Amino acid sequence: MSWEPAGFMIFSTIEGVGMFAMMLSFFRLKATDYIWPALSAILLMNLQSYVLRDDFSLPILVPIINAFLFIILLAAVVKIPVVWAGIVTVSGYLAFAFIQTMLVLIVFGSLSNAQSSAFNMFSGQAMSGLISTAVAWLLYKFGIGFMFDFERLRLRWEGAFVVTLSLAAIMLFSFIVYKNDIRLYAIFLPASLVILLYYAVRKERMND
Repeated sequence: MSWEPAGFMIFSTIEGVGMFAMMLSFFRLKATDYIWPALSAILLMNLQSYVLRDDFSLPILVPIINAFLFIILLAAVVKIPVVWAGIVTVSGYLAFAFIQTMLVLIVFGSLSNAQSSAFNMFSGQAMSGLISTAVAWLLYKFGIGFMFDFERLRLRWEGAFVVTLSLAAIMLFSFIVYKNDIRLYAIFLPASLVILLYYAVRKERMND
């Protein structure tokens, strides 16, 4: 049995945590306050990334879908307005991409070298994820980042928009489960979505 699927899930999770930490630290938000729902969302991202890349050969859709999932996470759980959730997501992506690009050039010399073997790819993911997490921790610890009044950009219809995105995500993963007949996905998918909804409702009640 190949170890690559397990390696992909493990190191992509490290990478995803680093990206999430960068997103929040830029706006002086503490990533550890939302780590469990974030891990659930990141694992969902990794599952769909693996299937889209290996089974459907559609890697171009991976960052787009992941961005939408991050927006859902930020809007539903962190309670950031949808417009700002998009801004925070893009900011985190750009910062993480910069760190990862520098690592690829310094450690591997080129992108082709970084992708030449599973070991190189996984080690690159691990390094970029860990370094991004460390940078995010330092930014938060020393209060470096932007402070904005998120509520000024909260729109009336964004609740319906978040629900629509969530339903679209459920439909997407249901399609993946159906096409691949993977029972593990069928178990993990609803469990992860229940966790996200639990934290979203819990956060809403805490704010009331």
